Amino acid sequence: MTTHDGTAAPGAEHGHVEIRPDGQHSGGFVFTMGLRRTGHGIHRAAALTVRVPRGVPGAVTAKALRAAPLDQLLAVAVSAASLGAGTAHYLDDHWTARPRGGSRAFSLLVARVYQDAVHRRLPPRHAVAAVWGRGTDCVDTWLAQARRQNVLGYDTLAGRPIRSSPPDLGGPPPAPRPAHALPSSQGRITSRGVWLRDLHGCPDWAFRIEPGRHRPPGLVTARGLVIEPDKTHAGGWNAVLTARTVTGMPLDDVLVRGLAAAQGNGYLMMARAMVGEPLRSRGHDHLRQVTDAYLFALDQGQPPLHLICALWPDVQYRTAASWTAKARRAGLLPDDVRWKPVGRGPWGLPPAASSGFRLSPAASHVRKKGAGGVEHAQAGPGNGCAPGGGV
Repeated sequence: MTTHDGTAAPGAEHGHVEIRPDGQHSGGFVFTMGLRRTGHGIHRAAALTVRVPRGVPGAVTAKALRAAPLDQLLAVAVSAASLGAGTAHYLDDHWTARPRGGSRAFSLLVARVYQDAVHRRLPPRHAVAAVWGRGTDCVDTWLAQARRQNVLGYDTLAGRPIRSSPPDLGGPPPAPRPAHALPSSQGRITSRGVWLRDLHGCPDWAFRIEPGRHRPPGLVTARGLVIEPDKTHAGGWNAVLTARTVTGMPLDDVLVRGLAAAQGNGYLMMARAMVGEPLRSRGHDHLRQVTDAYLFALDQGQPPLHLICALWPDVQYRTAASWTAKARRAGLLPDDVRWKPVGRGPWGLPPAASSGFRLSPAASHVRKKGAGGVEHAQAGPGNGCAPGGGV
């Protein structure tokens, strides 16, 4: 763990903390948390950079990032900057999540942060709230429980009035966004990676995807991901980062769009922009997204199931076929609108949009339905479920 001074990067105006993997944190990534100093003199995490160490195989994925112990990493970074390295190492060594109803082990962590904040003449309630990324009302409940368990006493500093001054973030904040304004979903390709900002669902944050090439040749993966506040928006000017904020971001959408832009795949970028963030819940809205992706692929002369597998991470070909069958039974996808490949292109892939495509009726001899209405391709020249098969 290394603490650095502030930089000009948004979200790291008052320093950043770098935490390298030591076998205790999942993913094997290097985490860098940008810090902002609040009006109470306490640091809060406001930016996050996740990178694969140089020379180490691997890639940054949304699934791996959500599985990382972000609450622990952010707590260690904030305590290192605000309370010192001793408190940060204590939290790292004795970390435990708060179970329902609380526990004595968790109360000991809260008491340690509280006592160190009092020692440094910082408002202890706000220090505990900053370390765990919670509100002061929630912290009051934790403190009351710690006192009932006799692990925390009372102090005179807690009753003193707290003076607060606005932090210096390098200029005046921008005007608030009008209520009727829609996100613009902007993207920009630079030598440092692909920038995405003003996305639907998180307009106050900007993302940079750092691509890298690995085997097989031509495959582009994300070797780094930068999340920082968008200071062009009033919401991003004072934004802080918590584990809940990160896990609630459309990370799958961000990585797919960024890697598609880095690889020059405009087809996949347009599809992602039209379909949006893939829903994890399986319902009517999910089937509507599947229908939109299917019809978009047909309009572009590309195999629809391949696009569905690309838009939804870790989805197999057979699962995508079952989704389209459910969309037809729900009446969202017309039964006579189907993909029928015309020959084969290079590397066994279907031809480009310029070669054209045909919409075959449901009774066509090329298509057959198996049990449960799942579509299967009939074996034959120019057809099949291998890459380029018709669906």
